[in-house]
Amino acid sequence: MDKAQLFQFLSTQDASFLLNLLSTAYDQMNRDQRRWVFGKLVEKSPPAPVDGEVLLDEVEEFRRQSLAKVYYKPFKINSKNWMHVPEKTEEWFDRLGDLLKATRQLTVRGDHLHAVACFSILYELIGALERGEEIVFGDEIGSWMIPGDEKQYVAAYMTSLAATATPEEFTAAALPLIRRDSWQSFTTQAYPSAIRPANEAQKAYLEAEIQRQNVRTGAE
Repeated sequence: MDKAQLFQFLSTQDASFLLNLLSTAYDQMNRDQRRWVFGKLVEKSPPAPVDGEVLLDEVEEFRRQSLAKVYYKPFKINSKNWMHVPEKTEEWFDRLGDLLKATRQLTVRGDHLHAVACFSILYELIGALERGEEIVFGDEIGSWMIPGDEKQYVAAYMTSLAATATPEEFTAAALPLIRRDSWQSFTTQAYPSAIRPANEAQKAYLEAEIQRQNVRTGAE
């Protein structure tokens, strides 16, 4: 293929033609190729508008596919390939990161009901993964592979919970994340993220359950 001839032709085409060509090229690329070509552009681009109902449908479909093992692609592990991460596993984490990022945008714009619904499903899946359920495959996998800053996602979840939940509901959702954080050296700062937006009744109920269940918070 003559590169000079090709790009001379492309230089004469309009934007819609070039965008369609880029879309086709994107679809033909694997994950690493997409990151190499488009990764920095994605990082610089502003967040896309998010519709709560549409995003919830996408999250529910992601849960359905995850539990149906659409992303679970096992292989026979040996001494030479044990560090290999299947492309479907990387695809699952990428999709999870995209959905968490989009859900955080719902919190930012005040759509707390949809944000709570989406975060609840996504953290249900993360919990299943961490319990060893067959969501994705790999010898060395875990929530540390989630793209983005999980501390921000947890803080957004707590903010939306505080805006919509009763003290009992708030605690039922927050406490598992605080307990999980205690197992992970408090990397997501779940406890301060819960206390910060909570009202007095939510704080009191949460603190009482933390004491009753002897949950470490990192604030000791």
